[in-house]
Formats: sequence, structure tokens, C-alpha cells
Amino acid sequence: MRAAVPSAGPTEKTVKSGYLFHGEELFPAREFIDLLKIALVDDAGGPAVEDRFDLEGTGWRDIVDSARNVSFFFSPWRLIVVEASKAAQAELTADEEAVLKEFFADPTPKTVLVMLYAGKLGKTKPLFKLFDKLPESLAAVEEMKPLKEAGLVGWADRKATALGKRISSEAVELLMEIVGGDLRALDSEMGKLATYVGNKKLIEPIDVRAVTDGARDFAPYELTDALEKGDTAQALVILDREMPEGARGEQMLGIMAGFFRDILIGRIGLAQGRDRREIFRELRPNIKEYYNFYPEKLRQYFAAVEGLTDDAFALLAAELERLDMKLKTSDSDAKALFDAFFCEFGRTVRRPGLTSKRRG
Repeated sequence: MRAAVPSAGPTEKTVKSGYLFHGEELFPAREFIDLLKIALVDDAGGPAVEDRFDLEGTGWRDIVDSARNVSFFFSPWRLIVVEASKAAQAELTADEEAVLKEFFADPTPKTVLVMLYAGKLGKTKPLFKLFDKLPESLAAVEEMKPLKEAGLVGWADRKATALGKRISSEAVELLMEIVGGDLRALDSEMGKLATYVGNKKLIEPIDVRAVTDGARDFAPYELTDALEKGDTAQALVILDREMPEGARGEQMLGIMAGFFRDILIGRIGLAQGRDRREIFRELRPNIKEYYNFYPEKLRQYFAAVEGLTDDAFALLAAELERLDMKLKTSDSDAKALFDAFFCEFGRTVRRPGLTSKRRG
């Protein structure tokens, strides 16, 4: 199988007449198409013209006929982008195979056919075999697999550079925890971050928290993450940031209820003999097993689950209920109540690193 995307990017000299991209993560292939449009320009600097087809509604003969038509009114470079996702579309009739072979035997000058197949193509499939047997100078085939952590970090670095920025490793890790490995979503967030930081060159975690979609949901995750680690001091710092003096406590109460729900799910799951990774995957779907930080996140979650005895869990749950009642029936300072609750949590779980001392 020949790599389709050159590391230096496409040029008029390196571009091929045909590309077949298949796999679970086609976003890099779509980025490659964008690079082709930039690299293949007319004499006036205009980008290549792109025509899109879906095999659901258009047959190969019509697509190839379109590729054969040379326009005298637009850029001499044309991209014929064909999308498919169904298993049947990986098959070729004798006529379709003949039409494609005829096209590649005598490709239309300055016309590039790019095939995007959503899903992995088996090597025995006619579509795969046809592209794979073409000369390397003429066509390329590449399976597009979801990027693992190192690949995602490298992609984020390159994207930041393309946007005229740099991004810290901590900011990338935070993005991955919030968004997951979806490159389309990451691409959108990176664009927003580059705009948000303005003249600043480095994208940092504080920028991610301020801009990224889901960041408001992530602030609770930061808090519960600190509690899972047994870092009460950090939990109190986050409480200071998220809950100013005089703020109402309903949102914080909801966060803590969610935290104890997750702990309870873990306790029940372990009691039922369920696999730890399966439990964690249900609760933290964006933290993939191939991320470097996955083992530590898994460990700290179950350390919190197992750091509470049945009596301690019942005690804290009852204390949270009393806190809820105080918020609803009195003028008690909500922030002070949660300060006390976090400190009580730290004393109850009795794990190394827990402290009720506030920083500052």
C-alpha cells in the first residue's frame, strides 16, 4: 500500500491522477484536498475547481465523463472528489471497472480524481484492487486510521503552526480530554483558539478553558478530577474561581451530585465484577485507552472509588443532602458550605495528598 499524502505537501510536480483514501478518519484526506486546491492554481493564482460526487446518486460512467470534459472558462486544474460509504459501493461492475481503467490509461491532463471511502476497504475489494494495481506514479492508496495520542499531538502542533501559533502540550492534553480524538472538532476548536489569543503566540490551557466548546462542562470535570486525585487544596482553588462570594450553590451541588453518582457507579460495577476499563469507558468516553495519560486517569478514578468505605460514602452522601437542604431553606453562604464539605471529604477519604489548607 502506498502512502498518498506526501510529508512536504502536494505540488504540481508530485500530484497524481488518482487517490483512494479509505478508513475511519477521513479528515486528513479532506485537508489534503484543501492543500491540492491551494497547490494547483491557474496562471492568475486561482485555485483548482472542485466537483463533488456521491456514488449513492451518480455512477462511475457519469463521473468519468465529467472528468473528461475540459472547461475553458475556469482553472485548468480540476479535482473530481467522489464519496462513498456503503459496502456495495466498494464493488465494481465489469462496465465500471472498464471505464475506470480507461480513464487511468489516458488520464485527462490537470485532472485529479480523489476517492473518499468512509470505512476500511478490504484488499480483495474490486475498488481497492483497481487503485492499488495502478502505477505508483499514477495513483496512491492510503488507509486513514484514527490518530492516537502522539499523532493527535503532532497534528495539533502542525495545525497551530499553520495558524501562526504554538500550543503547549498541556493545552493539547486538555483539548483531547474535552473534545476527544475527533479531528473535525479539534480543527474547529483550534481555529477559534487562534482567533481568541490574538497577537499572543502560545495557546495555553487557560485559553482552552475560555474558548473551547464544552469548557463550561469541563470546569466541573477539573473539580472532580482534583477530588479524585485527593487534592483538596486544588479543589478549593477551583471553587474560588468558579464560585465567587455570594454565588448561588445549585450548579456546584449538581457537580457534586454527578461526582458521587460516578463514584457510586464504580462501586456498583466493581461489586458486580465488571471490568474496570469498561466502567471507566462509560464514564470518561473521551479519554481513550491509547492516550499516555489513560493509566493515570484510570488509577486515580478507582483510587477515589475504593478510597471510601461503605460507611464513609453513606456519611458524605448524607452530608451532601444536608447541604442541599441548607441551601434551600436558609440564607447560609453557599461557598462556605462547599468549603467545609470539601474539607470533610478530604478528611473522610484519608488518602495521601489530601489537605484542607487553602493556597494563597
